[in-house]
Amino acid sequence: MRSIAYYWKEGLRNIFKHGFMSVAAVVIMVVSLLLTGTVTLVAYNITNNITRLQQSNQIVVWIDDSLTTREAKTLQTQFEKIDNIASIAFEDRDVALEQYRKELGDDADILDDYNADNNPLRNSYVFTLSDSMQADATIKEIEAVDGVASVRADEDVIRKLIQIQRVFNMIAAAMIVGLAVISIFIISNTVKLAMFARREEISIQKMVGATNWFIRWPFVIEGMVLGLVAGGLAFLAEWGLYTELYNVAGTVSLSSFHLLSFDVLRWWVLGVYCGAGALFGIGGSVTSIRKFMDV
Repeated sequence: MRSIAYYWKEGLRNIFKHGFMSVAAVVIMVVSLLLTGTVTLVAYNITNNITRLQQSNQIVVWIDDSLTTREAKTLQTQFEKIDNIASIAFEDRDVALEQYRKELGDDADILDDYNADNNPLRNSYVFTLSDSMQADATIKEIEAVDGVASVRADEDVIRKLIQIQRVFNMIAAAMIVGLAVISIFIISNTVKLAMFARREEISIQKMVGATNWFIRWPFVIEGMVLGLVAGGLAFLAEWGLYTELYNVAGTVSLSSFHLLSFDVLRWWVLGVYCGAGALFGIGGSVTSIRKFMDV
């Protein structure tokens, strides 16, 4: 127990003794974690939206205006012959117009000039697919049916999101590697200063039989504490930035993209930030100690 208390005492003393370098190390790690974490959270949200859209497996098919509602309904028998369709729901254009009026609420008067005779909406079908991976082939079969005007599929949105996801994944990977190296370098130099200032003490400790790990532990703790502090500060900064972004996104109409609430992510983010910070700190300490163990 005395040894553990000594390790912590010396580790914390080193942090305050070399205050400027300690602050510099924490700032660098906060920036590193914040940049990497933000890119990773964006990539995670994109992945979540891709999964959500794939699970919905829905496409909307609009029917040509030349077909009456009765004729549009008869197309269902042709649609039912197409493979990969789990369910079909017909949406009457007049019912859709009334539903639109309700959604507009106080602004519904803008539709006063429209009725069953000049309804601007089209009859449509909503399809649920059995397998989203076969969406392209299914859409081609639907489009081949006479009377189909157009098809809207979330598959197009999914493709774009996947492309964006790949870019963000590459950026995140490059940033993690680059910023981890920078963080470890800064921590390493901070610990080197402490060890250089105590090189004579370390030499005496080795001469009287102190083990390498007895000498190492205070510096490992120093790096770990700096990393944990950086992780905590980065988490608080990310919480504020993400919450602000989430609030802004809530005022913008994004029908196909939804941000996860930070409440769902916060414990995961806190654990990752503090864990990564501690690893960066320990890594920097360990890499700087080796040289002085030969004293």
